[in-house]
Amino acid sequence: MRIRRALACLSAAAAVLVLSGCGGAPLHKAVVEDTSADVAWRGALTSVAQPLSPGDDDIAQLTHAQFARMEQGTVTADQSFGTARILDESDGAMTVRYDLAEPRWSDGIPLDSADLMLAWAAAAHPGDGGFETAGSGLAGSEAPTYDEFERRIDVTFDGTAADWQTALQVMAPAHIVGGIAFGIDDPMAAKQAVIDAIERDDLAELASAFTSAFDISARSPLSEERLLASGPYRIESITGDAEEGEQVVTLVANREYTGEAAGAFERIVFHQDRAADVFDRIGDEYDVAQLPVAEADFVQVRDLERDDYGMVTTGRGELWALLTRADAWPFRDADARTAFLRSIPRSDIVAQVAGDWSAAYESPAAMSLAPGDDGYDIAVEDSGVMAHLEPAQDPAALRKSAGVPENTVVCILYDTDEAFARGAFERMKTALDDAGWTARDCGSADPDDVIEVGGAYDAVLTRIDLPESPDELARQWGPGDGNLTQNASEERDALIERLGTVTDPYERRDLRVEIETDIVAQRIALPIAIDPVVIVSSRDVQAVQAAPGRAGALATDPLNWVPAGAEAPKAGADQAGS
Repeated sequence: MRIRRALACLSAAAAVLVLSGCGGAPLHKAVVEDTSADVAWRGALTSVAQPLSPGDDDIAQLTHAQFARMEQGTVTADQSFGTARILDESDGAMTVRYDLAEPRWSDGIPLDSADLMLAWAAAAHPGDGGFETAGSGLAGSEAPTYDEFERRIDVTFDGTAADWQTALQVMAPAHIVGGIAFGIDDPMAAKQAVIDAIERDDLAELASAFTSAFDISARSPLSEERLLASGPYRIESITGDAEEGEQVVTLVANREYTGEAAGAFERIVFHQDRAADVFDRIGDEYDVAQLPVAEADFVQVRDLERDDYGMVTTGRGELWALLTRADAWPFRDADARTAFLRSIPRSDIVAQVAGDWSAAYESPAAMSLAPGDDGYDIAVEDSGVMAHLEPAQDPAALRKSAGVPENTVVCILYDTDEAFARGAFERMKTALDDAGWTARDCGSADPDDVIEVGGAYDAVLTRIDLPESPDELARQWGPGDGNLTQNASEERDALIERLGTVTDPYERRDLRVEIETDIVAQRIALPIAIDPVVIVSSRDVQAVQAAPGRAGALATDPLNWVPAGAEAPKAGADQAGS
């Protein structure tokens, strides 16, 4: 099918929209005019088309609307951008329709099937033909069909894809990519050229433009047309060098955005700043700042909160855990692993190591799910894990009953540069010595290198990512090198593989519960605490709250921030404004 006639019909209207995008369109009703928030940011923007880093994710969340996003294991759809729905699921394949509402790029050009086709091409060919994108279920899918008069495509997946709602990420405007790749100035002709190239399976020039034309470099600033947005904000400017820690990214409300997720601030400025003293500048240089919790900051943060500054702590998606190696003595046997792990006083570790910040360290009862995740409470109930999280009444007797000789040496690997790990090891050593084990200090300034070269260790105290996708679960708990426990479970492997093919949310939840239950049954790991950050905001900004499950470097959602004295943005607010 062709879309030339539809594109031709849109051409005149698009020309008018381009003019309105130059300043004629009103602000979204939710935006408070002439308001600005300055953020001390630990991320960096490296690309506006391929969000492969936490900093890229922070900006993409604000500048690009999507069909859906994953939040704590639950899909949140944005129907103001469009809808994704399964048309057919049979015979080992699945067809999904991605149907846009009426979103526009920030230059006024409508998003249409050309943009969807380009997004498909990039996601379906990760690392192939020059596209450098994160993998998704679209890899291996058939070339989409599209309607020449509609803003939609139909994609047939090779099998059932669990991530079908979030797989198609529309990041780069087809009229810009087509213009760069083929030297075409007219936006509608450039869109058609993109369609034609994808139909011919001739992707080299598209991939080259997509991959290289949107990278951020202080030496080669991007033109305005390469910074187009479809979300509530657009990039107004990028200054400074990210490699030098001096990048400043200024976002301004996107006047072409008519969706439901608009923020209240007209301008948000991200200042790259990883200094330890950013809280000193809250209320002066910065409105919002975030740091890992540190004992040295506690009194200052407490005093700021007492003076009506905002303060919130939250996990950043990483879990401190103790993992045993199940492929070698002394932990080949599950009883030995149980005796070892039940010698560890995890609550005492948090209280002793975290000190004044102990309330910020949430101790979960699961290894692959976080509190609040869909299925977490069920997993805790079904796995029986609560009986194994605290020390045994007589850890020495439990060790003896497991057949482990007294003074058995356990080499514990940890990162000596991490204050939490150093303190946790010392508390573990005391408890293990009391239980008849001998804890050897195998700490290293580069524990990852020790693991990669096959260095000797019996257990590792480390931070692990809380997995969200089947691929992440497979890397962490499957048969590969990413499984630090080296524990094999054919049942768990089968559950993870099945999770990648299930679309029903309740069945997916139940599979996550079964996977966690299997991990608990193997007695291979002890969850200690979720690594927290603290976010402080000035009196000029309200509603700075944690954003659980957020993938970016900033663990709060700027779309929820409100200027002091203003009303919070209302979902579904009309575009009309002054």
